[in-house]
Amino acid sequence: MEFLDWKSIGSLLATFMVLRTTLRDFIPPEISRLFKNFFHRLFAALQTNISIIIEEFDSSYENEIFDSVKSYLSSKCFSSAKIIKLSKPRNSKNLTFTMDSSQKIEDTFDGIPVKWSLQAIEKKSNKYGSQECRFFELSFHKKYKSQVQSTYIPHVMEEAANIKFKNQERKLYTNRSGDEHGRMWSSVPFSHPSTFDTVAIDPVLKEQIKADLRKFVNRQEYYNRVGRAWKRGYLLYGPPGTGKTSLIAAIANFLEFDIYDLELTAVMNNSQLRKLLIATSSKSVIVVEDVDCTLDLSDRKKQFGKKERECGDCRPEAEEKKGEEKKNGGSSTFSTVSLSGVLNFVDGLWSSCGGERLMIFTTNHKEKLDQALLRAGRMDKHINLSYCEFDAFKTLASNYLYIDDHELFGEIEEVLVPAKITPADVAEIFMSCNDDIDLGMRNVLEELKRRLAAEECKKEMEAMEKEVVEDKEEREEEMEADDVGKDHIE
Repeated sequence: MEFLDWKSIGSLLATFMVLRTTLRDFIPPEISRLFKNFFHRLFAALQTNISIIIEEFDSSYENEIFDSVKSYLSSKCFSSAKIIKLSKPRNSKNLTFTMDSSQKIEDTFDGIPVKWSLQAIEKKSNKYGSQECRFFELSFHKKYKSQVQSTYIPHVMEEAANIKFKNQERKLYTNRSGDEHGRMWSSVPFSHPSTFDTVAIDPVLKEQIKADLRKFVNRQEYYNRVGRAWKRGYLLYGPPGTGKTSLIAAIANFLEFDIYDLELTAVMNNSQLRKLLIATSSKSVIVVEDVDCTLDLSDRKKQFGKKERECGDCRPEAEEKKGEEKKNGGSSTFSTVSLSGVLNFVDGLWSSCGGERLMIFTTNHKEKLDQALLRAGRMDKHINLSYCEFDAFKTLASNYLYIDDHELFGEIEEVLVPAKITPADVAEIFMSCNDDIDLGMRNVLEELKRRLAAEECKKEMEAMEKEVVEDKEEREEEMEADDVGKDHIE
């Protein structure tokens, strides 16, 4: 090329232009198109890469695949792209990184190398002038075409869904009677700090619950195969103050699920209860607290026996009581939700609308609930949260006083269980000591001893009352025997 100067190059280009014009004027259009198609096929055969275009809008509607690819690449562009956009979308927990236009990101999946690039071009619009059109371009070797279609793209969609789920701000919902827009739930951000590390329950039980939750969320295919709705029911029962609400919050934080706090007394009828269920989302915890206090879900067998003994509602007193409730606008006229409606809510056909739901009921008196509600398939796991034991006490001491051992631990362990104190009571004592470790431990020990003395005194009183009753029964039996003897003598 040394013999060519600028003048020679100019002459050569001019010659090419003349030839191009001559060929265009004298060659028929049919032959010209034939040559174009030939060269197009030739270059296409020589091309080893394939490109897939994913536009931001499809027929003026947002393309969900574009949004998924954007979420998927957000976790990769920080390490690869040189220019990164930073944002925090509404209702999201984390910052979001996105790549700028005309940049490329390399990705590998199962040994398949691919390249992503974001492009932006100007498109003319007769009505609004020019408009920017963005699209992702996915490039890969043509020999991987089948794998990209069958495995890589579904992988991108699945990972994007997981990223969106983990990034969205979790909500705490409560039911409402419905507004002009038909919304059944209202929500606030859920930010309860309780976790399995801070909840004061038995460590063995804690690990069992965590293992059960992991198994539940990873068994979608299993639930489908056996023909069951992808849901699970928990019943938390025990005395007040034993940590039922804290455990619910810890479960929601562990699963990163939203919580739907269902107030049954605010539900008018079974139909509205069903609508509330339909309006819940997947990956959620549906909670009904103190179920024995909200509705009459007591054991029907016990009720039947009681009615047999008392003649049920045939008595005038029962009719009078019902009349008074109706007159005073009692709860019996406000809500007509029945046990049947609750059972269908938990395990009916409509409970399969959506998936990956955890239903948690709490009660202070498990024995009051109907057995139909307690059976497997409705309440699959029964969790007894009782009075504070020593392992739970050590968790509370670590949470509130930042200690793992203390000289009073031995004395406290001896009297903790028989004193029957709840974790809530222990936490209140620790909170009132103003971070004074020794004061907090002494106050707990004194309270345990006081409760233990009161418990022993109660047992003594019960024993004395029992003796009095037994003595009275013996005297009555002796008097009856004397009366019988007298009758025989007469």
